[in-house]
Amino acid sequence: MTTDDTTLLDPRWGKPDPTHDPWLLAHFRPRATDILITTAPKAGTTWMQNILHQLRTGGDPSFDSIDRVVPWLELPRAGLDHRAVLDGYEAIESPRIFKTHCTYEQTPGTDTVRLILSSRDPRDCMVSFYHHVMDMTDAARAQGQFADLKSFDDVFERWMSFGAWFRNIHSWWPHYHDDNVLWLRYEDMKQDIDPCVDRILQFLGWQITATQRDAVNKYISFEWMKAHTDKFTVSHRGEPLFKPGGFIRKGQVGDHKQQLSKTQEQQILDRANELLADDCLDFLGLAS
Repeated sequence: MTTDDTTLLDPRWGKPDPTHDPWLLAHFRPRATDILITTAPKAGTTWMQNILHQLRTGGDPSFDSIDRVVPWLELPRAGLDHRAVLDGYEAIESPRIFKTHCTYEQTPGTDTVRLILSSRDPRDCMVSFYHHVMDMTDAARAQGQFADLKSFDDVFERWMSFGAWFRNIHSWWPHYHDDNVLWLRYEDMKQDIDPCVDRILQFLGWQITATQRDAVNKYISFEWMKAHTDKFTVSHRGEPLFKPGGFIRKGQVGDHKQQLSKTQEQQILDRANELLADDCLDFLGLAS
């Protein structure tokens, strides 16, 4: 984490925490060719990182870490201050691709870059987040301030109180029709990824050959990603933060039906209905 005084920053950039360095956001220099993947946590972020990397390269199985080729924009880097991290970003050739979990207000370059959103049913996001926490190593849970979470109910309460999904969707929905925004639903991607890839290519103005498309389809498949979990597992100072095979789990639609109680499900739906517009709820498949 940078030691710079965050009181000097515009509050829009947020407060520092183990996964959020506001100095990186405030001093990032966006390019017109940049692509930012913006999602709430556990809404298909890693999948979208891989999809865009594969489309950019025409199919590349050789990368060692998805974070190296598609960095997490606001993530503090061990042993580096924000200046060194930003220097690294400047050295990346265009088109650069980054992921972020920021709200619209916190995202730099919203009037400059191209933005691809992936949203997912909040009930499935919550269940996926529970397994995400449980699959962490003990050291990672302590570092992420999750050591006190022992049960599903504990994680549910933390997820609800933190409210990242609700903040993210609420902030981005007014920009659904912006020319530089493409919003895809995780559920549609799971049902049929091909038309979603077509929309991404059209949105970015990219073209790939039929042979490259075959390679892309192979490397973005759940089976390939599950077999190569090490490429997608987050690490810290060279140490994996997740147990072997734990980062890529199932990615199913409707998994919440097996774990959420009726009361918990209703709490999520009630919060969504309080915060989101009717057309947003309808788009997300949450309208009652």
